[in-house]
Amino acid sequence: MAKVCVFCGSIPLTKEHVLPRWLKVALDPTVRRHRYVRLSVDAVRHHDAPPLNEQVKAVCSNCNSGWMNQLEENVRHFLPALIRGNPCDLDGEAQRALAAWSLKTMLMFQHTHPADVRGVIPADDFKTFHEVREPSGSMLGRLGFMNYPPDDSIPLVDNMCQGYATADTSGIAWISTLKIGCMVVQIIRAPDVSEGYRLAPYDPLPSLRQMWPPAEPIGWPLPAAIPYELITALAHPDVFDVTVMPL
Repeated sequence: MAKVCVFCGSIPLTKEHVLPRWLKVALDPTVRRHRYVRLSVDAVRHHDAPPLNEQVKAVCSNCNSGWMNQLEENVRHFLPALIRGNPCDLDGEAQRALAAWSLKTMLMFQHTHPADVRGVIPADDFKTFHEVREPSGSMLGRLGFMNYPPDDSIPLVDNMCQGYATADTSGIAWISTLKIGCMVVQIIRAPDVSEGYRLAPYDPLPSLRQMWPPAEPIGWPLPAAIPYELITALAHPDVFDVTVMPL
């Protein structure tokens, strides 16, 4: 449990739902299973309980009821459609809102883990997010489509976060993947990019589109679904592969 707010350092702390209760309109109540994967595919924990019940005590009341609540409101009108796979269009503003909400949710999921395995996403990334209220320039985001789980054989909610520290990756690097129903959001955090350079986005695929930084409008659902058996390979690639290019 955090001792001070993970975003601003204030006290006292309040409980925050990792997923907002209003998402019950999008989630099938008969599908209860959700899964968290931390650090590696070998460190897995399953929950056979409603995913909307998960709470963490890691943020102060000002953050919880202020800017974090605004991030919820910014996605409330389209997030249920993404989760259920219903048709909608995401312009640049919606993509920006979804990227910010998804990163906030991923950061809260980190605090569902014990303290000794919580450090995949370092404290400085929490503080930077509090300052800018959106993913940083050292992050890429993409949105993927997956068929809605038919039953409890496939988790309704997945959250996977993998850290990378290899000889050719100096500095902070991690990939976090959040799946809720049909929606798959991935945030890729590269080592800080030097001034005058930027991260090159991944090539668009039928089942994946660039979301951060916002680019072309996204029509939902995407034309192809990611097979669930590929979710681990997507979330935990063997190599951290990003490209840096001049502005």
